Amino acid sequence: MKKWFNSMMGLLIGTAVFLAAPVMETAAAAYSVTAAEAVLYTNDNTVLLSDADDTAVVLPEVAADLPIQVTGITSNGYFQIALDGQTFYIQGIGLSAAKADNQVYDTIIAQKAVFPEGMHWTNDNYYEWKGGTYTGGFGCAGFAFAVSDAAFGDTRAQIHKDYTNIRVGDILRVDNDSHSVIVLEVRENSVIVAEGNYNASIHWGREIPKAQLIDPYSYIMTRY
Repeated sequence: MKKWFNSMMGLLIGTAVFLAAPVMETAAAAYSVTAAEAVLYTNDNTVLLSDADDTAVVLPEVAADLPIQVTGITSNGYFQIALDGQTFYIQGIGLSAAKADNQVYDTIIAQKAVFPEGMHWTNDNYYEWKGGTYTGGFGCAGFAFAVSDAAFGDTRAQIHKDYTNIRVGDILRVDNDSHSVIVLEVRENSVIVAEGNYNASIHWGREIPKAQLIDPYSYIMTRY
Protein backbone atom coordinates (compact mmCIF):
# COMPACT_ATOMS: atom_id res chain seq x y z
CA MET A 1 0.00 0.00 0.00
CA LYS A 2 2.83 2.41 0.88
CA LYS A 3 4.58 1.89 -2.47
CA TRP A 4 1.33 2.62 -4.30
CA PHE A 5 0.67 5.71 -2.20
CA ASN A 6 4.19 7.04 -2.67
CA SER A 7 4.00 6.60 -6.43
CA MET A 8 0.62 8.34 -6.49
CA MET A 9 2.01 11.24 -4.48
CA GLY A 10 5.03 11.47 -6.76
CA LEU A 11 2.76 11.72 -9.79
CA LEU A 12 0.56 14.23 -7.99
CA ILE A 13 3.49 16.43 -6.99
CA GLY A 14 5.05 16.20 -10.45
CA THR A 15 1.83 17.44 -11.99
CA ALA A 16 1.53 20.06 -9.26
CA VAL A 17 4.91 21.62 -10.04
CA PHE A 18 3.97 21.92 -13.69
CA LEU A 19 0.59 23.48 -13.03
CA ALA A 20 1.55 25.77 -10.16
CA ALA A 21 3.75 28.26 -12.03
CA PRO A 22 1.00 30.49 -13.51
CA VAL A 23 -0.60 31.15 -10.12
CA MET A 24 2.38 31.59 -7.79
CA GLU A 25 2.34 35.39 -8.21
CA THR A 26 -0.99 35.63 -6.36
CA ALA A 27 -0.49 35.98 -2.60
CA ALA A 28 -3.12 34.77 -0.14
CA ALA A 29 -4.57 37.07 2.49
CA ALA A 30 -2.71 37.09 5.82
CA TYR A 31 -3.50 34.11 8.03
CA SER A 32 -2.06 32.17 10.94
CA VAL A 33 -1.52 28.42 11.21
CA THR A 34 -2.28 26.29 14.26
CA ALA A 35 -0.16 23.13 14.34
CA ALA A 36 -2.08 19.86 14.07
CA GLU A 37 -1.24 16.22 13.40
CA ALA A 38 -3.75 13.93 11.74
CA VAL A 39 -4.27 11.72 8.72
CA LEU A 40 -7.40 12.63 6.74
CA TYR A 41 -8.68 11.46 3.36
CA THR A 42 -9.34 13.19 0.06
CA ASN A 43 -12.91 13.38 -1.23
CA ASP A 44 -14.86 14.71 -4.22
CA ASN A 45 -14.20 18.32 -3.06
CA THR A 46 -10.42 18.05 -2.78
CA VAL A 47 -8.38 20.69 -4.61
CA LEU A 48 -4.63 20.97 -3.99
CA LEU A 49 -3.45 24.56 -3.42
CA SER A 50 -0.03 26.18 -3.13
CA ASP A 51 -1.35 28.62 -0.52
CA ALA A 52 -4.41 29.04 1.69
CA ASP A 53 -6.27 30.76 -1.11
CA ASP A 54 -8.78 29.35 -3.63
CA THR A 55 -6.94 31.08 -6.50
CA ALA A 56 -3.68 29.22 -5.79
CA VAL A 57 -4.72 26.02 -7.55
CA VAL A 58 -2.00 23.42 -8.06
CA LEU A 59 -4.16 20.41 -8.90
CA PRO A 60 -7.92 20.87 -9.44
CA GLU A 61 -8.78 17.17 -9.46
CA VAL A 62 -7.51 14.64 -6.91
CA ALA A 63 -8.63 11.03 -6.57
CA ALA A 64 -10.86 10.32 -3.55
CA ASP A 65 -9.85 8.34 -0.45
CA LEU A 66 -6.09 9.06 -0.55
CA PRO A 67 -4.54 9.42 2.94
CA ILE A 68 -3.13 12.92 3.55
CA GLN A 69 -0.86 14.02 6.42
CA VAL A 70 -2.29 17.20 7.98
CA THR A 71 0.27 19.43 9.71
CA GLY A 72 -1.84 22.48 10.57
CA ILE A 73 -5.12 24.38 10.30
CA THR A 74 -5.17 27.96 9.01
CA SER A 75 -7.19 30.77 10.53
CA ASN A 76 -9.03 31.22 7.22
CA GLY A 77 -10.32 27.65 7.03
CA TYR A 78 -7.75 25.51 5.21
CA PHE A 79 -5.79 22.39 6.11
CA GLN A 80 -2.02 22.71 5.82
CA ILE A 81 -0.65 19.41 4.55
CA ALA A 82 2.69 17.72 3.83
CA LEU A 83 3.35 15.83 0.58
CA ASP A 84 6.81 14.52 -0.27
CA GLY A 85 8.46 17.11 1.96
CA GLN A 86 6.53 20.05 0.52
CA THR A 87 3.75 22.12 2.08
CA PHE A 88 0.37 22.52 0.37
CA TYR A 89 -3.14 23.52 1.40
CA ILE A 90 -6.62 22.03 1.01
CA GLN A 91 -9.90 23.77 1.78
CA GLY A 92 -11.68 22.46 4.88
CA ILE A 93 -14.38 20.59 2.94
CA GLY A 94 -11.72 18.85 0.86
CA LEU A 95 -10.60 16.36 3.53
CA SER A 96 -12.65 13.97 5.63
CA ALA A 97 -12.36 10.96 7.92
CA ALA A 98 -15.80 9.36 7.99
CA LYS A 99 -15.62 7.42 4.73
CA ALA A 100 -12.28 5.88 5.64
CA ASP A 101 -13.65 4.78 9.03
CA ASN A 102 -16.59 3.11 7.30
CA GLN A 103 -14.26 1.23 4.98
CA VAL A 104 -12.20 0.03 7.94
CA TYR A 105 -15.38 -1.10 9.70
CA ASP A 106 -16.58 -3.03 6.65
CA THR A 107 -13.23 -4.79 6.32
CA ILE A 108 -13.15 -5.72 10.01
CA ILE A 109 -16.73 -7.02 10.01
CA ALA A 110 -15.90 -9.17 6.98
CA GLN A 111 -13.39 -10.96 9.23
CA LYS A 112 -16.32 -12.61 10.99
CA ALA A 113 -16.13 -15.18 8.22
CA VAL A 114 -12.58 -16.03 9.35
CA PHE A 115 -13.13 -15.55 13.09
CA PRO A 116 -16.80 -16.43 13.79
CA GLU A 117 -18.50 -15.74 17.11
CA GLY A 118 -17.61 -18.41 19.67
CA MET A 119 -14.57 -19.75 17.79
CA HIS A 120 -12.09 -21.29 20.24
CA TRP A 121 -9.20 -18.81 20.71
CA THR A 122 -6.73 -18.81 23.62
CA ASN A 123 -3.13 -17.90 24.41
CA ASP A 124 -2.13 -20.94 22.35
CA ASN A 125 -3.03 -18.93 19.24
CA TYR A 126 -0.27 -16.67 17.86
CA TYR A 127 -0.24 -14.11 15.04
CA GLU A 128 2.76 -12.26 13.57
CA TRP A 129 1.80 -8.58 13.20
CA LYS A 130 2.64 -6.15 10.37
CA GLY A 131 1.96 -3.07 12.50
CA GLY A 132 5.50 -2.80 13.80
CA THR A 133 4.88 -1.88 17.44
CA TYR A 134 5.25 -5.56 18.37
CA THR A 135 6.44 -8.50 16.28
CA GLY A 136 3.25 -10.40 17.11
CA GLY A 137 0.98 -11.54 19.89
CA PHE A 138 -0.74 -14.48 21.53
CA GLY A 139 -4.42 -14.82 22.41
CA CYS A 140 -6.31 -11.53 22.56
CA ALA A 141 -3.40 -9.57 21.07
CA GLY A 142 -2.98 -12.05 18.22
CA PHE A 143 -6.65 -11.78 17.27
CA ALA A 144 -6.60 -7.97 17.36
CA PHE A 145 -3.41 -7.91 15.27
CA ALA A 146 -4.85 -10.29 12.65
CA VAL A 147 -8.04 -8.27 12.21
CA SER A 148 -6.07 -5.02 12.20
CA ASP A 149 -3.82 -6.27 9.39
CA ALA A 150 -6.87 -7.18 7.32
CA ALA A 151 -7.99 -3.54 7.52
CA PHE A 152 -4.66 -1.68 7.36
CA GLY A 153 -2.16 -3.96 5.61
CA ASP A 154 1.41 -3.01 6.50
CA THR A 155 0.65 0.51 7.80
CA ARG A 156 2.76 1.18 10.90
CA ALA A 157 1.00 1.64 14.22
CA GLN A 158 1.52 4.44 16.71
CA ILE A 159 0.87 4.36 20.45
CA HIS A 160 -0.98 7.13 22.30
CA LYS A 161 -3.25 7.72 25.30
CA ASP A 162 -5.64 10.33 23.91
CA TYR A 163 -8.98 8.73 24.77
CA THR A 164 -10.84 11.58 23.09
CA ASN A 165 -9.36 10.37 19.78
CA ILE A 166 -10.41 6.72 19.48
CA ARG A 167 -11.28 5.52 15.97
CA VAL A 168 -12.74 2.42 14.36
CA GLY A 169 -9.96 -0.15 13.96
CA ASP A 170 -7.85 1.12 16.86
CA ILE A 171 -6.48 -1.58 19.16
CA LEU A 172 -7.03 -0.82 22.83
CA ARG A 173 -5.00 -2.35 25.63
CA VAL A 174 -7.37 -2.44 28.59
CA ASP A 175 -7.64 -3.75 32.16
CA ASN A 176 -4.23 -2.40 33.18
CA ASP A 177 -2.55 -3.57 29.97
CA SER A 178 -3.74 -7.17 30.36
CA HIS A 179 -6.19 -7.54 27.44
CA SER A 180 -6.46 -6.35 23.82
CA VAL A 181 -9.64 -5.40 21.94
CA ILE A 182 -10.24 -3.84 18.51
CA VAL A 183 -12.76 -1.02 18.11
CA LEU A 184 -15.85 -1.58 15.94
CA GLU A 185 -17.79 1.54 16.90
CA VAL A 186 -17.14 4.70 18.91
CA ARG A 187 -20.10 6.07 20.87
CA GLU A 188 -20.35 9.15 23.07
CA ASN A 189 -19.60 7.35 26.33
CA SER A 190 -18.54 3.86 25.23
CA VAL A 191 -16.92 1.74 22.53
CA ILE A 192 -18.10 -1.47 20.86
CA VAL A 193 -15.30 -4.00 20.40
CA ALA A 194 -14.30 -7.39 19.05
CA GLU A 195 -11.85 -9.56 20.97
CA GLY A 196 -10.12 -12.91 21.19
CA ASN A 197 -9.48 -15.06 24.25
CA TYR A 198 -12.71 -13.75 25.81
CA ASN A 199 -13.80 -16.77 27.83
CA ALA A 200 -11.37 -18.72 25.60
CA SER A 201 -13.18 -17.71 22.41
CA ILE A 202 -13.81 -14.99 19.80
CA HIS A 203 -16.48 -12.46 20.78
CA TRP A 204 -17.98 -9.64 18.70
CA GLY A 205 -19.96 -6.68 20.01
CA ARG A 206 -19.11 -6.14 23.69
CA GLU A 207 -19.73 -2.57 24.89
CA ILE A 208 -17.13 -1.02 27.21
CA PRO A 209 -17.70 2.36 28.93
CA LYS A 210 -14.96 4.84 28.05
CA ALA A 211 -14.41 5.48 31.74
CA GLN A 212 -13.25 1.86 32.11
CA LEU A 213 -10.64 2.19 29.38
CA ILE A 214 -8.41 4.64 31.21
CA ASP A 215 -5.88 3.42 33.74
CA PRO A 216 -2.16 4.01 34.41
CA TYR A 217 -0.93 1.16 32.21
CA SER A 218 -3.35 0.87 29.27
CA TYR A 219 -2.99 2.63 25.92
CA ILE A 220 -4.20 2.87 22.31
CA MET A 221 -2.53 1.56 19.15
CA THR A 222 -3.71 3.34 15.99
CA ARG A 223 -2.82 2.90 12.33
CA TYR A 224 -4.42 6.11 11.06
